[in-house]
Formats: sequence, structure tokens, C-alpha cells
Amino acid sequence: MLANFMLSMGHSIVNPLVATYTKYLHASAQMTGFLTGMFFLIAFVCQPFAGPAMTKLDRRKMLIFVHVLGAVANTGYALFHSIPVFMVFRIFSGFQYSLFGPLFMALSGVHLPKSQLTYGLGIFGIASAVAAAVAPTIGLSILNIGIRIDNEGLGFTLMFLSASLMFILAIIPTVIIAPDKKTKEEIASTGAWYKNMLTKHAVPPAVIMLLLTVSYSIISVYIFEFAREQGITGANMFYLVLAVSLAVSRPLCGYITEKIGMTRIVFPAIVIFACAMLTIGYSSSLWMALIGAVLAAVGFGASQPVVQTMTLLSETTQRRSVASNTLYMGTDLGWFLGPLLGGFVYANSNYSLMYKAGAIPLVLAIVCLLAVIPLYRKRLAELDRQFLIKTSRSE
Repeated sequence: MLANFMLSMGHSIVNPLVATYTKYLHASAQMTGFLTGMFFLIAFVCQPFAGPAMTKLDRRKMLIFVHVLGAVANTGYALFHSIPVFMVFRIFSGFQYSLFGPLFMALSGVHLPKSQLTYGLGIFGIASAVAAAVAPTIGLSILNIGIRIDNEGLGFTLMFLSASLMFILAIIPTVIIAPDKKTKEEIASTGAWYKNMLTKHAVPPAVIMLLLTVSYSIISVYIFEFAREQGITGANMFYLVLAVSLAVSRPLCGYITEKIGMTRIVFPAIVIFACAMLTIGYSSSLWMALIGAVLAAVGFGASQPVVQTMTLLSETTQRRSVASNTLYMGTDLGWFLGPLLGGFVYANSNYSLMYKAGAIPLVLAIVCLLAVIPLYRKRLAELDRQFLIKTSRSE
């Protein structure tokens, strides 16, 4: 959690201000949109290669590499203020992003007890939620300090260097993590490297996560522009309420899930998420938008750990890295498609309709879940049989 918090801080200090930075570099509106979205597109392209690496290599050492890569990329941003150089180092950041999510999820799947996996993932998610709440304000404050000292260029330099410092500090708790105990036989059992790009058993949860992320990305990307269109002031409070609500709802909903079962919470959670999109879409005041933020946090915060648990339990322990990698392919694609589709809707209507239309992917997610749950239960039964056979042979 400490490593995840520091790494999330590094990303959340920089990412909300990428559009502001590219504007400082005199990028066109089209180039700004491309540079903002290419981060997730690069992560999606690199994702298939992350699975084989995590299966074969020590995940702790890979996580240390991820932190170093983030520090290098942000130092590059700080030293060279130009669009071509920014694009090059943005590729580094995208590659880093393709690794850190699956790595953390795979390590959680190994170290958490199976009986408390959803609850544990919910608690683990507090780190990124808290970082998302405080880091953007810290990044903006550092930028303003640099501007007051000298100019905007210094502000961005200090901001990027502070992100680099977060990545370097994240190495400390990562070193404490126990190294992988994979034997040569276990590594060999995972098969050829290309078979570990993704697993078909995790594709259904990945599709569901893609649909959830499409809606969530619309909330994250367009809320300021929506507030301006609706004449709502104080929109920065939306992100704070969203992040705090996520930090509370994830572990609480994870605990409830362990008590009553996944299916009894995931369907109501997605319905609540859809209600959040409609609430925000109809908002004409800050308090109504904040209600939408709380509903979105509860809906997404309850459904995400469930889908993550389904993903991890759909594969053997040795191939959980591949399963988590497959899930993040859906997540990255959702982060890329959400703003793209949202922009298409806005071009033909307004931000209000965009948020209302954001409920459509969530309806599709419910339909997919109805089809996936029977397959998931069949897969669990199959893995239980394989485990019993393996145990009887060893005895």
C-alpha cells in the first residue's frame, strides 16, 4: 500500500496538469488531446508484453524497475521542455503504467488470503484513492510556487521533480516486499511466453471492467468542462468528495461482499453507478453534482474489487499475473475509449447528455455479468477439481 500510494502520488501530481503543460508548450488543441490520451494508448499496446514478463521474472524487482522508470521519465519532463521530448518520455510513462497496475494486483493476489481477497483489494485501493484526493492539489501548489519564484517553466520543473521524488521514495517499501518464490517447475508450467500475454478466462471480467472504466473516465476527464457549461462553481470539490468516498466505500463494500457474496453486491453497485451518471448529467448545482460523486464512488468502489477478485480467482496462482494483466488491458482501453466516445457525444450535443449517455456502458456491463457469472462458477469448479487431483497425486 505504501509503494502504491507513492507511485499513485507521482502519477496524480502530473496527469491532471498534462493539458495545462502542453498548452504552456503552445500545443494545438488536437495535439493536447493526443498527448493526454496517448498515455493510456501506449499502456494498452504494451500490456500484452507485461504478462509474460511478470510470469517469468521476479515481480518485486520488476516493481523497482517501474519506480526507476517513472523517476527517469519525470526527470526528463523537468529538464527538457519541448513537445517532441515530452512525447518520448511519455512513452516511458505509458510503459511504466502498463506494468504497475498488474504488478500490484498480482502481488495482492499472492499475499492476500483467498477468503478475504475482495476485502483486501478494497483496502488496498485506499492508497490510490487518497493519492487521487491530495496529489492534484499538491501538484498545482508546486506549480504556483515556481511561478511566484520565477516563471511557469520553473513551476513545471519543480512539479515534475516532485513526482520523480515520489517514485524514488516508493522503492523503499518495495524492497521490503518478499521476493517471488517461483520454482523453475512453476515457471515452466506457465508455458511459452506468448501464451502469457493474456488468458481467455480473464477476458470476460476484462470486458466488464472496460465498460465500467468508460463511464468512470468520463467523470474524471470532463467534470470541469461540464461544471463550466452548467455554471457550477467549486467543481474542484467534486474530485475531493469522489476520492474520499472511494477511500471509504472500497474497503467497506469489500467487507460486505465477503459476508453476503459477490453477486448480491455487484449488480446493485453497478445500478448505483448508473444512477450516479444520470444524477451528474441532470445536475444544475454543486450539491447535486456532489451527490453524484458519492454515488459514483459507491458504485465503482464496490464493483471494481469484485471484478478484480473474479479475475484473480479465474486462474491458477502461477498465472494470476497473466489474469491481472488481461484485466488491465480492458482498463486501459476503457480509459482511452471513454474520453474519445464522450467527446463524440459532446460534439453532437452537450456535456449533460454525455454524462447521461455514460449510463449506457453500465447497462451493458450488467448484461455481460449475467452471462459471465455462470461461466465464472464453472471455472471455479474446474480449478477446484484440478487442485484435488494434484493434491491426491502428491499424497
